[in-house]
Amino acid sequence: METSNDKYEIIRTVWRSGRKNDFGDELVVTQGNVNLKLAYIMAWEVNENRPECVCWNGTVAYFPRMFWLDSIPKNFIKVYNHSEEKHYLIEKDKHYTINEDGIYVKYNKEEGTDVYQPQFINVTKNPSALTQAIEYVLWFNENQRQLDTYNRLLSTSKQARKRRRNRASKTVEKQINTTL
Repeated sequence: METSNDKYEIIRTVWRSGRKNDFGDELVVTQGNVNLKLAYIMAWEVNENRPECVCWNGTVAYFPRMFWLDSIPKNFIKVYNHSEEKHYLIEKDKHYTINEDGIYVKYNKEEGTDVYQPQFINVTKNPSALTQAIEYVLWFNENQRQLDTYNRLLSTSKQARKRRRNRASKTVEKQINTTL
């Protein structure tokens, strides 16, 4: 039985969250096809062939939860930002040009230095499907951790984060002082 009317074909696991549910299934991001279109899928990787799962390969099956189609719009290319370890889509003419020799990325000189940075270094508006899937799983895991630990979602305000950080450092200091 599938989770919806969508037809899934899982090719491989591309990222593991490390989070396991009560049944020992791990939340992963997989590469595959949804209705014959390339996509990245948030799914539970299951070590047995359960009826709610798809794509049993003899070892693992997958229980898909969400998917992001991996489509690249016209006049965009996918680039990998090594500093953030994420994939982004950048726009032609704005961030790169195509010549007969290949693709050329524009570089801008930093003010007051002789260092040049690629113009797409600050591109965060157009994450690829893989980046969107991984960021969603990270967000989902953090929310679930907060619900499991505190029975509620914590405030994301700057002041609340500062209070929690101070409380955590005082707890660590107290633990250090009591062990002496």
